[in-house]
Amino acid sequence: MALIATLAALGAAGLFCFLSILAGHRLFRWCALDFGNDTEHLLYCAALGVVLFEAAVFFLEAAGALRVGIPLLLVASAVAGIWELPLVYRRLALLVRRILSGTRGQKLLFAAILAVLLFEGIAAMAPLTGSDAMHYHFAAPSQVLQAGFHPDFFITSSFLTGQGHLLILTGLVLGSEKLAMGLLYLPGLLAATGAACLARRWVSREWALLAALAFLLNPVVFWQISTAGVPDLWMAFFAVAAVLLTARARADCSPALAAACGILAGGIAGTKYVGCIFAAAILLAFAWESRSLKRSAVFLSGALVAGIWPYARNFVWTGDPVFPFASRWLAPSRVNGQALASMLASTGASGQRSIAHLWRFPFFAAVDRANPGFWELFGPFCLVFFPLFLALIPRTAYWRVAVIITLGGGLGIGLTSGMVRFALPVLPIALAAAFAGAAAVTAEGGRIARGLVAVTIAGFLLFSAGALAVYARPAVAAAVGLTSREDYLQQRAPDYAVSKFVNRILAGKENEGNALVFFRHVYYLKVPYLYGNTEDSWAVDPTRLATPEAWREFFRQNRIRWVVRSPQYPKEITEPLEQLERNGELTPIARKDVTTFQGMRILGIRKTLTAIICQVND
Repeated sequence: MALIATLAALGAAGLFCFLSILAGHRLFRWCALDFGNDTEHLLYCAALGVVLFEAAVFFLEAAGALRVGIPLLLVASAVAGIWELPLVYRRLALLVRRILSGTRGQKLLFAAILAVLLFEGIAAMAPLTGSDAMHYHFAAPSQVLQAGFHPDFFITSSFLTGQGHLLILTGLVLGSEKLAMGLLYLPGLLAATGAACLARRWVSREWALLAALAFLLNPVVFWQISTAGVPDLWMAFFAVAAVLLTARARADCSPALAAACGILAGGIAGTKYVGCIFAAAILLAFAWESRSLKRSAVFLSGALVAGIWPYARNFVWTGDPVFPFASRWLAPSRVNGQALASMLASTGASGQRSIAHLWRFPFFAAVDRANPGFWELFGPFCLVFFPLFLALIPRTAYWRVAVIITLGGGLGIGLTSGMVRFALPVLPIALAAAFAGAAAVTAEGGRIARGLVAVTIAGFLLFSAGALAVYARPAVAAAVGLTSREDYLQQRAPDYAVSKFVNRILAGKENEGNALVFFRHVYYLKVPYLYGNTEDSWAVDPTRLATPEAWREFFRQNRIRWVVRSPQYPKEITEPLEQLERNGELTPIARKDVTTFQGMRILGIRKTLTAIICQVND
């Protein structure tokens, strides 16, 4: 049954992609845009359909009509696109025929790509265990379904959720966590296809397929596409599609093309705050290619229509469109200094910058040595081969756009963050360019150069394939039913045992009030909760909650009936809470020793702690 559910969820994600293609195809036909290349045309259709779907879901969310509205929206998409079926089918049939008529080497590479995609897709269907996903990527949309659309100042990161999270919300509304994960798997497949299309502008089909395979086997990508539970790969897909489309801006002067490019840029900006950096780089590339203020204005209009909504939401709720980062200037009296400092540190925004440090980012050469892991390892391709692309590939429109967006996006991330993984959106572009550089040196260089290129590519692909097999094997076992859901979560999900304990003790008491919890991974909590860790909760400000009296009022205002101590309170608020315990105003009603992870989950170090549930006495 687990395998059937896994395949059904992957099929449902594929159906969503097909509906998006149909909707996008209809819109492009209305605009009289046809891009000739069938694969690229279908990619543009998928990108446009998804971005507009996300914008529609945002309005359904704001209107409180998600449960009824999303199924109706999907039906409407199907009805609107049904007339496109013959045309889309014809393009897909030609694409399949072209693949089947390829050389033996091309077929082997394509088979390898399909095998990797299948393995990663099955791994993505395992129960959710990603740390950030359990903290807010999935937890925040789940809270919207339970408590409605409103600001959650207890999970500060909930304000970072963008339009990609609306696809997670779509899966959860339809009752399937697996479908939500499938909708985060899709952009990996589409971005790999986009990387191949872009590389094909410079090199043979074999090299283009190698670029796609390298993208899928990249450790950062296989972490995100399989188990991470984050929507960042949608930015990567929109970015590579934007390169392909923007490179046509000089030859095609239509406002429709400008609007389409802007919509893709808006889709990137609307997914995550750092997406604004890549959207600005795309605008720069479009302005350079179009040489038209009027068309650039159309581009901006499309971007705003597509991607402004998360920023408008935050502005309405807080007065800060990029909450909490601008609050220190816009509303300094309401700033939680500790939470802001923690978020600046966790995003790398408070780190030091240097010229040498900045130039590592466009080449994916910066690594956080303090936190090593798959999320840091991009491999050698861009560092070794991208400079060859700059030197050896003819300076066509595709070269110019790829360079502007890769360098602009990479340097922008270097200036604003110390985390190279935030540069992921330009990875498919950089890899396509890197493999073009590798192909050029292979064609023009001697035997030693060709040998070094072959060893570099083969060595890292084999290493990455082995790393993927080791990393995703437990997830695949859970997805196909070899490991039960419960056992997998007990073994892999941080704080799952604590969540189970809280759910069991407070079951049936949901109407009595909220539980204030201090453990990070809250997705599997089934009772009403508020998150209270001082490093991540804007509402729990130690400077305002320094006395028992302040905590009594805080409990009353937020209907807090229980406080979960697991294992200790944050040190900044320990004294007043322990005083409430000594006064009998916080009474322990249940305790249990539970096992959870110590430090990063990938290290596999576990510890036992005592979880205590205290009742708030009036």
